[in-house]
Amino acid sequence: MTSTEARYMAATGMFDGLHAGHLFVLAELRRRAAARGLQPMVISFANHPSETLRPDKPVRLLMSAPAKRKAIRELAGIDTVEIIDFTPDFAAMTAAQYLATLKKKGIAALAMGFNNHIGSDRLDATGAAALGIIDIEQLPPCPGDEATSSSALRHAIADADLDTATSLLGRPFAIDGTVVGGKRLGRTIGFPTANIAPTLGSRQLLPPDGVYAADITLEGETATRRAMVNIGVRPTVDNSAAPARSIEAHILDFDADIYGTPVSLAFLRRLRSERRFPSLDALRAQLALDATAARHI
Repeated sequence: MTSTEARYMAATGMFDGLHAGHLFVLAELRRRAAARGLQPMVISFANHPSETLRPDKPVRLLMSAPAKRKAIRELAGIDTVEIIDFTPDFAAMTAAQYLATLKKKGIAALAMGFNNHIGSDRLDATGAAALGIIDIEQLPPCPGDEATSSSALRHAIADADLDTATSLLGRPFAIDGTVVGGKRLGRTIGFPTANIAPTLGSRQLLPPDGVYAADITLEGETATRRAMVNIGVRPTVDNSAAPARSIEAHILDFDADIYGTPVSLAFLRRLRSERRFPSLDALRAQLALDATAARHI
């Protein structure tokens, strides 16, 4: 593709979580691209810039690259999504160099949010437009709550404030992962669980340890299933010297072998903190209460 084949208007950024503010930006991108006879395009990053710029203070991610691509397509209605690595070489590019690479991709215009900056020289929309390399569309601030941001969303999830997280996202906070083999401890007490390994591994931001009501979606299915989810070290049943933190989902009214199945887990409500019970019978009784609570949310 050469620079003469300019047919896209793009927006670039992390878009982690794809919250309501991001969706406003991408709706504006679609509208303005259509008005100019261009196709909307999103360029995002697989890793958070902090991993390169501040490796001593990495930021845990809200969603994996595959989940972000899917969400941009389904929620923002934009099919052309390019996800790249935020590398040291990329971080060193000036705004002029970056805009030149966009032009080579066939991008005629770049939509920039009111607080968006590009390049190692951190140019805003006015500065980028002055370079004259491609057109710059300066977008207005997101109407409504100015506190909508990925940082605010991370704080809400870290505090188990799922109501605020849902409000910022416009949908429940969800993670994606794969069902993997575990110790099958839940099966021994009548509550078999699916052990979920997040796609992002340790880079995935999770709510604090505790028991949650959630909806789980299995790959290939559109309907959700209600589950109760334990995040933590299962202190009552796992007596190993160094118990590993895990995500265990007991899917209500469901009994099937789903090992190896990709899933999405949407958190609805925190039911209680994780704690050690005096006996397995006491744990079973509490899990029955948790299941009832999860079922009726």
